[in-house]
Amino acid sequence: MKNIQILGFALTFLFTACEGTKKQNDFKAEDHLAHVKVLDSIYSHHISSKSVDSLENIFLNDAILLPEGEAEIKGITAIKDWYANAFEYGLKSMVDSTTSITGDENNIVEIGKTTIGIMFGDADTIAYETHKYLQVWHKQANGKYKISRQIWNN
Repeated sequence: MKNIQILGFALTFLFTACEGTKKQNDFKAEDHLAHVKVLDSIYSHHISSKSVDSLENIFLNDAILLPEGEAEIKGITAIKDWYANAFEYGLKSMVDSTTSITGDENNIVEIGKTTIGIMFGDADTIAYETHKYLQVWHKQANGKYKISRQIWNN
C-alpha cells in the first residue's frame, strides 16, 4: 500500500512538472517583445532624467543589481543610492537593445546590449560604452512589470 502511495505522489509530481513546462513553453517572445522595448524606453527615460526617486517605478522594492566587479546591490534604497553615485560619476544616458527574451506569464527574462553615455569631469564630450545585460521583468498584481534582477558586464 505504501508503494502505491509513493507511486501516486511521484506521478502527481511528474504530471505537475510537465504541465509547468508546457505553460513555460507557451511563451511566445514575439508577443512580448514590443512591450519589453517600451519598458526599456521608460527605463532609459528615468536614467536620463537623473531622478533616483523615479527608479521606484522601474525596480521592485526587493530588486537586486549585480554590477560587474561589485557586490550585490539589494533593495530599492540601495539601488537608488547606487544610481545617485553613478549620476555623480557622470552617467548621462542608457539605451537598451534587446537581443532575446524568454519567460512565462509572470517573468520576462531579457538579454541585450546597452549603450551608456558617461561624461567624465567637466568635459564637454560624452564617452559611450557598450555592455551586455540580463534583466528579469516581474509582473505585478496590477499587471505592470518591474525589474526584479539585473546584471551586466563588458
